[in-house]
Amino acid sequence: MTNNIINTAIWLERRLDLSLGFHLPAARMYGIVVNDPALLLDDQQCAARASFIDEHRDVYAMIAGAPGVLARSFDAAAVVTCGWAAPINDDGTISARPSRHPDRRRVRAVAVVSDDGIASVVRFEDEPDVARADGGKGTGEVVDALEAMWFGDPTELVTRLLTDHDGGLVNMRTTRGGCSRRP
Repeated sequence: MTNNIINTAIWLERRLDLSLGFHLPAARMYGIVVNDPALLLDDQQCAARASFIDEHRDVYAMIAGAPGVLARSFDAAAVVTCGWAAPINDDGTISARPSRHPDRRRVRAVAVVSDDGIASVVRFEDEPDVARADGGKGTGEVVDALEAMWFGDPTELVTRLLTDHDGGLVNMRTTRGGCSRRP
């Protein structure tokens, strides 16, 4: 894994932090075109462009549906969620649902996937000036869903989603690289 995916995740999270709070009513998906990976480190606005794709209350339906197919035409895709986080016990378990835990914290998580892998950035509402980046693959159902969406074979999904009433496929490019990125 390269630092590009981590830098892309940090860049996007910083952009979103300017306009999003910690109480989104639904998960959001963005497509990202990276113009210059070197400028991501400098936090330059022109380093990349993020495009809102969709929002859905069921993050897994969004990832597995048409928004996920569309996201594959970008250099990277991101899912943004908000919710509750709770401390993890030493054995990796939690003692109560995060939303009911006495030490719960409101969190916004940004997970980004590209050919370079998966990275995430989290920011807590009670520490709004601190963003924590994780370039490790991570674990969990959202990571698994993003990995399947990005690295899986979209043929069956595309056929199911894009078939019109006459049985013919709608003309739509579904491979990564289908958008114009650089001159």
